[in-house]
Amino acid sequence: MRKSLRIIAIVLGFFAISADSLCDAADPRMPGPYTVGVRTEVFVDDQRECAITGKPRTLVTEIWYPAAQGSEKQPLNKFSDFWGSPAGVAAGKIVIGRFGGQFDKVEETFKNIAHRNAKIDAGSFPLLVFSHGNGGFRHQNTYQAEFLASHGYIVAAADHTGNAATTILPDQIVPYSLDTREPERRDDRPHDVSFLITHLSELSASGDHWLRDRLADGQIGAFGHSFGGFTVCRAAELDPRIKAIIPMTLTDALREMPENNDCKIPLLLILGDTDRTVGEGGNNRSIDYFEKAADPKYLLNFKNAGHYTFTEMTQINTNWGDGIGIEKGKDGSPDLTFSDALEDQRITNEYSVAFFDTFLKDSAAARKFLDQNHYPQEVDYRRD
Repeated sequence: MRKSLRIIAIVLGFFAISADSLCDAADPRMPGPYTVGVRTEVFVDDQRECAITGKPRTLVTEIWYPAAQGSEKQPLNKFSDFWGSPAGVAAGKIVIGRFGGQFDKVEETFKNIAHRNAKIDAGSFPLLVFSHGNGGFRHQNTYQAEFLASHGYIVAAADHTGNAATTILPDQIVPYSLDTREPERRDDRPHDVSFLITHLSELSASGDHWLRDRLADGQIGAFGHSFGGFTVCRAAELDPRIKAIIPMTLTDALREMPENNDCKIPLLLILGDTDRTVGEGGNNRSIDYFEKAADPKYLLNFKNAGHYTFTEMTQINTNWGDGIGIEKGKDGSPDLTFSDALEDQRITNEYSVAFFDTFLKDSAAARKFLDQNHYPQEVDYRRD
């Protein structure tokens, strides 16, 4: 049944491609025409010393990508695959336990569509870099990375070593460190983003890597959640190769941005209007960032959504709160029932694809999609 639905989605996706322009892409409301592959890579930046490990900055990186035909025969990715070795899985069980989940249960029920180590499809694709939240992990937005990859994007997401919940390096396991939150350490993250862009571009230009000739020249975007939202805003300021960004549920680190940091490239800002982590003050600062940004810019503010609405916490702990399930008051009684996180993620995927298709693929159909609020019951929408 699942295979039949995938075939239908692929067929519909292909029919949605505009006959008038090769730049137009598949309907953002549907899964894209590509099967999705995923691989884990470890990249070393010899030009930077990691303040946490005292060694060259090493980034464990997940890459989702359009896979070649026949890749659906490859094994589906498992949640444990993200954690690698038995020692990594053991560390993962501790991390998931801290989030109130059970690793073995998540392993059994984890929903994803990517095929581990599948062959990449022919052709070249835009590059997107994802940045996780403070204490999060590189695969915390798997639903979004996979959807984008199905629409013809290569998505790279690294654990920001020391700021991830835990980082499984080849020679050591690095726990989360509060030092990575300090102002003098915050630019480690945007520099990680720039390094990934440089290194992946070099691999695409090399002669013997599976990414050879797979990155489309000059088509680069970035998206991030929470502290990762700040990261992509800062990265866009530092790295002119980034052409469009989607920051989600920005943190108060936004206050640490230098003066005159207005966004000068296409921006899609995504917020949850009942975000308990950043609070009303944090959302107001994010909206101020939006107001000062150059056109074109778009704002999706989800009604009754919280901080974790836009993450895989939906698959880890359905009682987590702050966007997942029901928020309880101080007396333990239900205080707020959040919006349907899976529905909000679906809408997030649609607008993410339409946004990047517009500004990285020059898709007229995607631009037309962005012109409207297709879900006025769920979101307040602005476009300037």
